[in-house]
Amino acid sequence: MLFFPIGIAITPHSIGLEDYGFYKLVTKPNLIFLVGMKSKQEKKIPSTKLNGNKPQPKPVSKKTKTKSLSPDSFFPFRIIFVFFIIFLFQCTTGGDSKETSYFQNLKKTEITIQNQWEKLSPSGINSLSYMYMMGDGEIHHSQIGDVTFGKIDRFKIGSITKLFTGIAILKLQESGKLKLDDPVAQFLPEIKLMKSKKEGYREITIRDLLTHQSGLPSDLAKGFFLPPDAKEEDIYHSFRSLPKALEGVERNEPGKIHSYSNLSFGLLGNIIERASGDSIESFFRVHIFEKAGMENTTLLENLPTSDLITGYSGILWKTKTIRPVIRDLTAGSISTTAEDMGRFMKVFFQSKQNKGLLSAASFDEFHRTQYGPVANFEMQLGLPVMKSSYIADGKTVWFYGHSGSLPPFFSDLIYDPKTEIVSFVAGNTLGLQTGNLKETNTKVMEVLWEYKMGYHPEPTQLPNQTKTEMVKGEEGLYVSPFGIHEFKDGNPPTLSLMGLDFGLVTKENRYGLDLRVFFGLIKIEDPKMNETRVEFETWEGNPIFTLYSPDLPKGTVGIGVKFNPDQRFPDSMYFGDFVTKEPYSIVSKLRLEKDKRGFPLLTIYYLLGGMESKIQVPCQWETNDTLRILGYGRNLGEKLTLGKKEGNPVIYYSGEEFQKD
Repeated sequence: MLFFPIGIAITPHSIGLEDYGFYKLVTKPNLIFLVGMKSKQEKKIPSTKLNGNKPQPKPVSKKTKTKSLSPDSFFPFRIIFVFFIIFLFQCTTGGDSKETSYFQNLKKTEITIQNQWEKLSPSGINSLSYMYMMGDGEIHHSQIGDVTFGKIDRFKIGSITKLFTGIAILKLQESGKLKLDDPVAQFLPEIKLMKSKKEGYREITIRDLLTHQSGLPSDLAKGFFLPPDAKEEDIYHSFRSLPKALEGVERNEPGKIHSYSNLSFGLLGNIIERASGDSIESFFRVHIFEKAGMENTTLLENLPTSDLITGYSGILWKTKTIRPVIRDLTAGSISTTAEDMGRFMKVFFQSKQNKGLLSAASFDEFHRTQYGPVANFEMQLGLPVMKSSYIADGKTVWFYGHSGSLPPFFSDLIYDPKTEIVSFVAGNTLGLQTGNLKETNTKVMEVLWEYKMGYHPEPTQLPNQTKTEMVKGEEGLYVSPFGIHEFKDGNPPTLSLMGLDFGLVTKENRYGLDLRVFFGLIKIEDPKMNETRVEFETWEGNPIFTLYSPDLPKGTVGIGVKFNPDQRFPDSMYFGDFVTKEPYSIVSKLRLEKDKRGFPLLTIYYLLGGMESKIQVPCQWETNDTLRILGYGRNLGEKLTLGKKEGNPVIYYSGEEFQKD
């Protein structure tokens, strides 16, 4: 759930983008250097098959744990250090061209799955818990790494919580207490106290909140994190105060663009309470947790039978982190076990026969492609799951799922509602291997599907390019949820992505990526990068570019929008570092500078899971006391207010006050 970690480099808009495939995009190149890192002694819990309520122990094959990082795991911006990792990469990508089929080969399938997870734990991830279902109703689960003896370990699953929130909303619709297309103001009249960026916006609906197209800010930073020892009543007070915090907050046009929003899902939780008349923990427990047999699952950590496992972060070595406690409970607060997640999915699938968590009609609505903004391009969403298309035996197969991050906790869930195949994983460490959780989970899902169905699912090929002529980019600066990019025409033209200049080569009337290191002498050959495309076009009159690949649908990572520096700047007193006095703030610091390219440059520093990261975004000076972050998408287009307090300059951003350092 939270701010989107990209690999281990948690960049700005940290909470959420990983949920739609962003793990695959970036691992900062200067962090890829831990080959041969040693780890603690591994401890394993035997895998268990659950059939009904009778667990039967099942041995897990013992394999030698991996002590090095696979270069192939960092896509697409991995820079492998020049002198020998390049050669290691070239040697390790050969391998067998074709694996033996997994079809109905249970032993091979189980060994492969175990080996996949052992590569990540414990050398990179202190503790890892996983679960899979093979379409026969049985639940397989295991934990690798450090274990808390004497109690059951729970893991935070971050934004996978949003699936539970969507189910709760649909249950209330089934009972006639609300409708998906009801205006939010019907339940949260406080939303009328927000300011519209422009006049004439339509009302925001519950469906808008569920599909991240509400026009609300991505996050309200002030008060998002609570003290790690916060009491239950304090957590509830903060959660229920969220609608009041909307007063004076600016909103954009609903339905215009997809912009991932934890704030929207925090508000959905308040709608659930007001529509049901029950507390959110009680509603989840009675209508979801207990019905699914989830004995070790909670929003509020108040379970005597299990404990939240300790989290860790670090590069060269791991240190313990504080327990993450958040205000926006229904955006990402659930902690659970792999076994409970299996029970949840099993009962969720029973909805197809009107015997599970939802009616069959609601189950279909949950997975139906929802109408979205044009700027979604080829990205498809359910309520609120991401849909990914694959090809197997010449037919289209749809996988559904969500990722989650509440650093240092990370998780990923993928499933096929037709075959009832599922793969789930959760880890407790923010480090170099974090970004591999989703990629590995996808590989496991593909193995499981081949075991059951006999065909290996492949990501759907890139759509045919309908344009007959190459659309070239306009030279200049662009801004996307990943920061600032510069496109330069030339031979070849180049586009900067995450600080690296990629050459652009023509492929199918689009651009492909070309990355060279060691003074341009060595080309990085990476299958994933070779499949990535950059496409320039116009959206609402603005030159934009999109970045996509077969397993990353166009629109998933947002759009890069061209902006023109106007050489206007605020008073020089507002240049410098600004810090907050909030002890647990997501945003630890702001830095405002006069960029030589002609615009105010804002650096936003994030502190998550004990590690700091940053993003740089361009701003435009609107008035004497207002700056606007440029661009569209997560945490873009938001406003900064400049002011003074006791004669000293201050900046107000995301509901929080930052004082000049």
